[in-house]
Amino acid sequence: MSTDNSPEYLEELHALLQEFNITSELEWVAVVLFVRNLIRDLSIFTDKRKADLQQEVFAVLGTKDLSAEQYERVVEKIEVFVMHNAATLELETALAEEKRSAAALLGEMNSLINMIRGTQEMQQTSLTKFEDKTVGVIRESEDRSVIVSRVRQMFKELVAEFREETREWESFATELQRTATFDPLLTELYNRRAFDATLISAARTGHDQDPPPTLMMIDVDKFKRVNDEWGHQAGDEVLRTLGRIVNSQAIQYNGFAARYGGEELVVLVHGIDRETANIKAEAIRLDVERHTVPMRREKDAPPTPLSFTVSIGVAQLEPGWGPGDLVRAADKALYRAKENGRNRVVAHWE
Repeated sequence: MSTDNSPEYLEELHALLQEFNITSELEWVAVVLFVRNLIRDLSIFTDKRKADLQQEVFAVLGTKDLSAEQYERVVEKIEVFVMHNAATLELETALAEEKRSAAALLGEMNSLINMIRGTQEMQQTSLTKFEDKTVGVIRESEDRSVIVSRVRQMFKELVAEFREETREWESFATELQRTATFDPLLTELYNRRAFDATLISAARTGHDQDPPPTLMMIDVDKFKRVNDEWGHQAGDEVLRTLGRIVNSQAIQYNGFAARYGGEELVVLVHGIDRETANIKAEAIRLDVERHTVPMRREKDAPPTPLSFTVSIGVAQLEPGWGPGDLVRAADKALYRAKENGRNRVVAHWE
């Protein structure tokens, strides 16, 4: 294909527009440019998906119906194409994270089951031994005080043994609870499951609070480029660094910090007004901007500082809103932050 600046390219484009009877209709020119050229450079779509979209749109253009109704239908096709692909990617990421979390949880549950099974067998053995020893003591001595003293000592030993096993169970149960609640990669942050439950509760009770709950949605800028240029291990390290920063900021005001999905983090906060919410979000953004992640392109190479930035959308629960409304408002604010140049904080009320 000719380059976009070459005379050959302009001739090809002109011929294509003529084929569809497009002359001065700028909106249709934009459709052709998007489907023919821009989509080509977007790596989030597969070649087959790109070809399918081009085929669908060009089939419509082939009817040479340039009415406003037809334009709306074409734009709707493009929107469905883009949103379906974005939703698919988000779902695949969420499923992959859920699988990792579920696998870790299942592994620990199996360990706990085996521990319980083993403990039950050990306890049964201990009880049998205790019973045998008790019978032996009674047979060996006729002195009641001696029998009571020895049986009491054996019982103390049995209780101590069971108590130690109980402590092990409690410790394991605590770890199991952590696995079920916290993100497997960003261990300082709660996982999506825990966030959803907390958000539902906050939205239910938040309308009676003044100020109501605030949600910050934090997204790494150009995260795909980090993965492409440095590798996925670097991407994971960037997320770990971000997780530590967000958690260290959130604990200062009892914020509930969680991984929402992929490179998106959230902080749910109670009891702060809008101005304070903006200040807290800006503190996270600045902290991230000042940090670098030491990375090596090769094993023996000296570390290179990798810097990254985040965009943050902030929203506060409004009358009549449910949990989904709060998330959508924060997400829209985040989108505006990205659209306005990234590395910034935007609130939904601005």
